[in-house]
Amino acid sequence: MTTVNGWVLVFRVALGVALVAVAIAVACVFVPQQNRFRDMELRKLVLQESNAKLEMRLRELDENQRRFHSDPEFVERIAREQGMAKPGETIFRFQGTNVHQQVHQL
Repeated sequence: MTTVNGWVLVFRVALGVALVAVAIAVACVFVPQQNRFRDMELRKLVLQESNAKLEMRLRELDENQRRFHSDPEFVERIAREQGMAKPGETIFRFQGTNVHQQVHQL
C-alpha cells in the first residue's frame, strides 16, 4: 500500500466517522423536539375538545338567559325544579320516589 492510498483510506474513514457523528448529533436534537411536538399536538387536541364543550355550554347558558327574559313558562318550570312555589301553594315531597319518574310514567 502506498502512502497516498493510505491517506485516502484514512480520509475516507475520518469522513465516514464525521458523517456518523453529525447524524447522531442531529438525531439527538431532532428526537426530543419531535417528542415535544407530538406532546404539544396532543395537548392542542385536548384543549380544542375542552374549548368545544365550553362553547356548547356557553350557548346553552345564553339560550337559558334569553328564555329567562322572554319565556315565563320556562322561568316557572325552573323555579319549580328548584323547589319554589307560588304564594298559597303547598309542596308535597314523597320519600323514596322521584316526581319526574312518576310524571313520565303517567
